Amino acid sequence: MADLSWTEPESAANTDYQPIYPYNNIQQTESGHFLEMDDTPTRERVRLQHRSGTFIEMHPNGDEVHKVYGNGYEITIQDKNVLIKGVCNITVQGDSVFHVQGDSYNQVDGNVYQTVKGDLNQVVEGNCEQTVNGDFDFNAQGDFNISAANVNINADLNVNGDIGTNQTVAAIGNITSQMQVSAAIGIQTTGFINAGVPTLAALPGTITSSVSVNSPIINDYIGTLESVRVGINAHVHPGVQNGSGVTGIIATPIL
Repeated sequence: MADLSWTEPESAANTDYQPIYPYNNIQQTESGHFLEMDDTPTRERVRLQHRSGTFIEMHPNGDEVHKVYGNGYEITIQDKNVLIKGVCNITVQGDSVFHVQGDSYNQVDGNVYQTVKGDLNQVVEGNCEQTVNGDFDFNAQGDFNISAANVNINADLNVNGDIGTNQTVAAIGNITSQMQVSAAIGIQTTGFINAGVPTLAALPGTITSSVSVNSPIINDYIGTLESVRVGINAHVHPGVQNGSGVTGIIATPIL
């Protein structure tokens, strides 16, 4: 990352080598305005200064300093082009407002580094589209919350942690989990739900689990439980079975 620090260059007139008479020519008014044109060898300068201290000075090496002891305004009625063949440092010690009343185009041929030490708030009143030709890594030390009407993912979704939701999870393909699939509302899929290492081959329309499949209600589009194949090594019925409601662990899966 480039060095963001910079300091105002010192005037040649403020060093140990002062202007030499008669090379230094000064015109000064009664109120304190003055124009200084210094022809001292190797110390050539031009300085136009207001009585308030605001000045423009051109240094011996060609540098220019424009310092305003008040508010600064620059107005261009038509187009303006700026070319900087080096590093551009801008330091704002107060607030910064950048208002574009038309379109804004920003092209960076290198990398972009952005550090926000406070909060970041963005409001997009239209559509937002991002295209990443490489990897897209998102790291959050806290929560990552998404509020949307629909979340569509046109790729595989790998989750190393838990997925907890009080809404409906719908998948056109398959849902695979190494632990358990738990639904308080509903899980919809036209493929299969595979939780853990299956004891039966997972087929379309099959719920296979070596751990557990939890749901208050199990329904299928035909309307009968017999049309759904459920393979588990342990199961619990919601009704009372032999006074306990638990059938216990069995050696072979239930089909």
